[in-house]
Amino acid sequence: MTGFESPNTTITSYYNWSPDPVSSTSTDPVDFPFIPMLWGCNSTYFAPFEAALNASFAGANLTGQREVLGFNEPEQAEQSDCTPQQAADAWMTYLEPLRSQGYRLGSPAVTTGSTGNTWLLDWYAACNGGCNPDFLALHWYDMSYDNLVNTLDSFHTTFNLPIWITEMAVQNFTTVNSSTTAYGAQATYSEIVDIMNATMAYMDAQDWVERYFWFGAMYDMQGVNPLDSLFLSSGESRRTGGLNELGVMYAGSNGTLATARWAGTSGASRRTGRVTGLLWTVLALMIMLDVTK
Repeated sequence: MTGFESPNTTITSYYNWSPDPVSSTSTDPVDFPFIPMLWGCNSTYFAPFEAALNASFAGANLTGQREVLGFNEPEQAEQSDCTPQQAADAWMTYLEPLRSQGYRLGSPAVTTGSTGNTWLLDWYAACNGGCNPDFLALHWYDMSYDNLVNTLDSFHTTFNLPIWITEMAVQNFTTVNSSTTAYGAQATYSEIVDIMNATMAYMDAQDWVERYFWFGAMYDMQGVNPLDSLFLSSGESRRTGGLNELGVMYAGSNGTLATARWAGTSGASRRTGRVTGLLWTVLALMIMLDVTK
């Protein structure tokens, strides 16, 4: 996606909730380092992950510290839905051994509410010292700058690890309209811009926030406020991947229309640009792009 690969881009790597990287060809290159993920805690996910690992993740260019991500929202029934004990067993079998092979591991990616915090504490207890992530992976969806600051400070104080926010957006997932069962009022575009600017400035100032990923670089926002999208709505029918003003602000890019599935160059900034759910004309890809220091 050339909208994310201008000389000013701050995007440096990507993940796609999978152990398999996006295919790269001479005419459609994949230029960003790949971050593999073991998404779930059962055999549906173990075999593909082991196969990808044994194949060196299809020869993909990994991040410099060879980071690998753990389970996706294990405390959520509609996501990987793992008990702390299931996740502990899976981690010690499939992920913990990777540390001795030179990989750096991200914790199970919980949401940042009290449920996620409790699940993570219970997971550590179930591991009984056998799970040693190198950084925390967290998902933040809220409409308050203060909420992000207080939440990240709390997780950092509790677990004393560097943090990656592997999903984030200005989104009301907490207040529900009782008459319609739909989520209540969402942020306006100007509110999203203000919160994006404030939260990025805060995270950039914290040495212990290593990466963050915005949701999303997609046209179908999957239930998240469409105003959080980084793409021009006018490009949806042709899946151009052109960036809107929010996308340009976030990625430090120039908004050039895409001429390939996606592409990018590494940058010196720490911003973690996320291309989550990048939907193209031929392939329905879901990838997250990040930016680091």
